[in-house]
Amino acid sequence: MKILLIYPSRLSNLEQPMKYRLGFLPPLGLAILTALTPKHHQVKVLNDIVENVDFDSDVDLVGLTAMTTQISRAYQIADEFRRRGKKVVLGGIHPTFFPEEALQHADSVIIGEAEGLWEQLLIDVENHCLKDRYQHKEFCSLDNLPTPDWSNQDLTIYPRMLGAKLPMMPVFTTRGCPYGCKFCAVTKVYGKSYRVRPIADVVREIEATNIREIFFVDDNIACVPEHSKELFRALSGKNISWMSQISTTVLKNPELIDLAADCGCFYLFIGMESLNKDSLKGAKKSFNNVDKYEELIARMHKAGIVPYLSFIFGFDEDLDEQFDLTVEFIRRNKVGYATFWLLTPLPGTDLYWEFLKDGRIVDHNWSHYDANQIVFNSRIEKSELERRYWKGYNKLFSWRSIVANMGNVVKNSRRPFNEFLRSLFYMVYIHIKVSNNDHPFSGGIFRRS
Repeated sequence: MKILLIYPSRLSNLEQPMKYRLGFLPPLGLAILTALTPKHHQVKVLNDIVENVDFDSDVDLVGLTAMTTQISRAYQIADEFRRRGKKVVLGGIHPTFFPEEALQHADSVIIGEAEGLWEQLLIDVENHCLKDRYQHKEFCSLDNLPTPDWSNQDLTIYPRMLGAKLPMMPVFTTRGCPYGCKFCAVTKVYGKSYRVRPIADVVREIEATNIREIFFVDDNIACVPEHSKELFRALSGKNISWMSQISTTVLKNPELIDLAADCGCFYLFIGMESLNKDSLKGAKKSFNNVDKYEELIARMHKAGIVPYLSFIFGFDEDLDEQFDLTVEFIRRNKVGYATFWLLTPLPGTDLYWEFLKDGRIVDHNWSHYDANQIVFNSRIEKSELERRYWKGYNKLFSWRSIVANMGNVVKNSRRPFNEFLRSLFYMVYIHIKVSNNDHPFSGGIFRRS
């Protein structure tokens, strides 16, 4: 069979796909699907954020994976291919939670993790007995997974450091999370405990693909301390640079910060979410100890890792001055990078079901669920909250602030020259995006249409 795998963009308010000149990261999920596909099939992977979909493609099967903000565009693509007589399969977070909705636009839906299901689905397509849904009875093992296959993706559409042969590439070492924050769907999709991937498999993947810059996409790279220590030791001496996400709970094992730095870690993304203890409690994230935030930042600075802080606004418990307090905190602690989000009741989360039950959700356009628009009845009126949000973001990344931000980033990096080049590009990029009320992590890099 000829198989086309698509990573969809999202739709603008005019119901047109939003196109960019570059993407952020190659879609790991589609590289995993490619690796799971038997070799007698032909696979092509397309990133709709940058590339154009050819609906006249000579293909037998189309597969799309989508988060909520992408799903309307995914449905648009799926409907057009089906109109032309092609079989379509949908997967990803949104179809996992709303399979009945997804089946209105697809011939089949994969619910949850694809390993072990995709292979069977392909057999069923060949035998003309495709089921309408595929789902595991339990979470799959992470042992002996195939190395993601990037051979059918155009990797030139992603940014890369000067002289690098490859862009930054995504790799995962764990799945799952025991915390169950009210606004997060990770626990619902991947389970309430951490599953770890054999470290030898992770190292083999890095060596096989000759990756030099890595984004470990784990929700918490230090989630299982002994596993993390073993991983960091295995990465030592590999001459790689990497970034990942980490929980504030790493302070229970602070030596992990130094071990991460010693094996090439240069950024760590931290979901601090709020400086307001009541907001954290309401979100079921009280394990974030606000009183320890400054200690965590200082430890990372000392280790030579640049902290990338993440904050959410719009909690009922937030103070009116929450934005100003947060910007002041970031500046006081000499943090160069931070990202803001507006609270969004993403489908599948406890927050979504709570707000739906209480009648607080007022916008059901999935393209608006991008975490920088308010889709529910918030304590502060929607337009005012969004105004304060962008004002705070612009304040943090004004031209004047960028100079100080760059100084903080370069000063706290183990590779100041590399970090100067990286931050020079990235700070200007953030300024342009935020000035246009376009989230830095939204879509891709440099909007085309």
